[in-house]
Amino acid sequence: MKDIIKKYKKNKLKTNINIILSSFLVAILINVFLIDWTSIWKNLKTSVLNSKIENNISDLSIKNQNWTLNIISNKEIQSIENISYSIVYNPANIKIKSIKSNIWEIINISNSNWLNSIIISSDKLKNIKKWDIITSIETKKIENKTENINILNANFKDKDNNRFSLTTSWITF
Repeated sequence: MKDIIKKYKKNKLKTNINIILSSFLVAILINVFLIDWTSIWKNLKTSVLNSKIENNISDLSIKNQNWTLNIISNKEIQSIENISYSIVYNPANIKIKSIKSNIWEIINISNSNWLNSIIISSDKLKNIKKWDIITSIETKKIENKTENINILNANFKDKDNNRFSLTTSWITF
């Protein structure tokens, strides 16, 4: 009886080792021949070392600094005659005190509830560098609750009178 039990345990151990080794071999073959040679591998990688965060920043964005919203350029733009954009906000809670620019003349063409359309222009052609503040908007909140401000319909006109659209973003503050 002892011989049969010893043989069974010995065969069971060999069988389990064979299953583990064959599973390991199949996993390596699948990894080498299927996953590494296709673009699926890039989608399946989840380790911290291989992951990259791509941050698509819009051309114009808003930064909040002590209730002053700065419209900032996130790329360089050459030979600009004017820039126009609209700001959408909740007038029941946000009041715009003033809109200022150090290098541009501001024309506020529409100042209705919920929408404020702005054109900023200059007599001379301007170059905008990355991270330049285009305009500063001084705001005041009536109630201390979360609000959104969006930039819409942003574009610029260059020296050849061509219009180019800019991508925009929004801010929650």
